[in-house]
Amino acid sequence: MPINSHVFSNLILCLTGIFIFYKYYNLQPHFNRMLWGLFLLSISLTALTELIMLFGLNLPDKATEIALSLERTLGAVAVVSATWCLIMRYKSGSFLFYSTLSIGLLLFYCIVWYRIAFMGLIIEPFCIIITLLICCLGLANKQKSALWIIFSMMSIALATKSREIPIPMDPIDINRYLMVLAVICSGYALRDQYKILF
Repeated sequence: MPINSHVFSNLILCLTGIFIFYKYYNLQPHFNRMLWGLFLLSISLTALTELIMLFGLNLPDKATEIALSLERTLGAVAVVSATWCLIMRYKSGSFLFYSTLSIGLLLFYCIVWYRIAFMGLIIEPFCIIITLLICCLGLANKQKSALWIIFSMMSIALATKSREIPIPMDPIDINRYLMVLAVICSGYALRDQYKILF
């Protein structure tokens, strides 16, 4: 039986998210790593639910949609706070973490409860723009991590437009591989937090 290409791309994305989180886990203070965990593991969760569905295992009908909504709300809000902490070299406290968690879960609840999944397509780009603006502050200070976050956000933005990329590959696979690139760039940003560009 031939392996579906979606299975392979989702498996790579799921494992990459988990690997990057655990590899760079100890480089951040407690609440900072929790914020990065919300971002990276929400991406892995989406890939995992799609992987389970592709294997034909029984999940609730909207499990993939719910996981994607979680990624586009809680994950997107978490990356804004996590980037702020990384670029400003700020040690997050419980207030920032729980505020981020509350806002992300409130947006997630609204999207799922009122069945307005398209709002995730508005929230995520808005969070990407805020994250890029924060990275501009980092670039002004010649921080290498800011450049990696910019590459990561560009990959996520490109992933949403995967159907329009003229590559002879399935758009879903293009999306997953661009998300893998985004996750790897985020990991490099954590690794290079105190490095200067030039």
